[in-house]
Amino acid sequence: MVVLVAPIHPFRGGIADTSAAFVQSLVQQGEDVCVFSFTTLYPKLLFPGKTQYASGQKKLDFTTIHTINTLNPLSWLRTAKRISALKPKLVLFRYWTPWLAICYATIAKKINETKVAWIDNALPHERKTADKFLLNTFLGSVDKILCMSAYVTTELKKHSKKELITSFHPVDLDLPRAISQEIAQEKLALDPSLDYLLFFGLIRPYKGLDLLIKSLPQLRRTKPNARLLVVGEPYESMRKYRELTASLNVDDLVFFHDRFVPTSEIPLWFGACDWVVQPYKSATQSGITPMAIHYTKPCIVTNVGSLSDGVSEKTGLVCEPNPTALSQMITKGLTENKLFSDKKFYESLQEKRSWNAFCKEFIKTLIKI
Repeated sequence: MVVLVAPIHPFRGGIADTSAAFVQSLVQQGEDVCVFSFTTLYPKLLFPGKTQYASGQKKLDFTTIHTINTLNPLSWLRTAKRISALKPKLVLFRYWTPWLAICYATIAKKINETKVAWIDNALPHERKTADKFLLNTFLGSVDKILCMSAYVTTELKKHSKKELITSFHPVDLDLPRAISQEIAQEKLALDPSLDYLLFFGLIRPYKGLDLLIKSLPQLRRTKPNARLLVVGEPYESMRKYRELTASLNVDDLVFFHDRFVPTSEIPLWFGACDWVVQPYKSATQSGITPMAIHYTKPCIVTNVGSLSDGVSEKTGLVCEPNPTALSQMITKGLTENKLFSDKKFYESLQEKRSWNAFCKEFIKTLIKI
C-alpha cells in the first residue's frame, strides 16, 4: 500500500485536483492507495480566497480518510498511528507551504516506514523569516524527496543531502474535453474577430499580471486586435490592476473575470483564447502549462524558475519578465500562430507527460526498488 498525505475533495484547487489524478493513476496501475487528508487545512483568517471547498459532490474511487486538523497536534499523532497500522510500503507527503511543515514533520517522525516529501514549492514566492527553518524541519523527518522540476531540485540541494528525485509536472487528461474556439467565444459573448490572450489561475503578486498589463500599450500598436482575458480568483486586491489599466488607457483591452473558475468552465476559457500567457516574476513549475497542453493552446512564459521547461519550439515562446519583452513575444506569437497549432504534437506530448507516465516512473523509482 501507498499512503498519500495531501488535501483531497472537498478541498478545491490544483493541489487537491492533481493529488486525485495521481492516486487514480496509481490505482489503475494496480497499486493499493489510501489518502489521509484534512478536516481543517487553513484557519479562515489565514486563507486569502473566498472558500477552501469545492461546491457539489465528487465521487472518489479510492479510500480517503479525513483526520488532520492543522491546528490540533493530537490529530497529527492519531493520524500517524492510523498510518502505521496500515503498514504501507511508502508514505508520501505533498508539501507546498511552510504552514504544513510542523504538522507533517510530527506525523512523519512517528512513522517507521519509508517517507517521501513530494515538494511542489520549496519556499513560498512571498517569503517570511521562518520559511527556511520550517522547510528544513520537514525535510529532516523524511527519507527521500520528489520534485516536479529541475529548478526545485536545485533549490532543495541547498537544504538537504537526502536523495532527490526529479520528475515532471503531468498533464491532467481527466480535465473536461476541449471545445471549439467558435463555440467557446460564442458562449462567453466574445467577438470572434479579435485575438485573445489568457492569464489564468490564482492572481498573486509574483505572477506578474502588472507586467502583462504594462505591455498592452506597446501591443496595441503592433496588434490592435489583441485582448487580454484575466481569469481567476484574486489572492490580493484587484484595485491596483484596475487602476493600472485605467492609467494606461487600456481598459478596453482587458476583461476581468476575477473569481474562482470551477473545473466545468475551464474548457470555455482555454477554448476561447489564442495564447496562454504566464508573465511570472518568479516560479517553480506551473500547473497552467500542462493545462494549456491538454487544451492544445500555446504558451508564452517568462524565463524564471522552470517555466521554460514546460514549452518546446512547437508549444510556446519564452521571454524575459518585463513589459517590452512580453509585448514583443506576444506580437511574434500572434503573427506566427499557425506554427504552434500542430495537434498531433500536442497529443504525443499529452501522453508523454500524462499522470500515467508520471506514475510508471514513480513506481519504478520509489516503490519497486
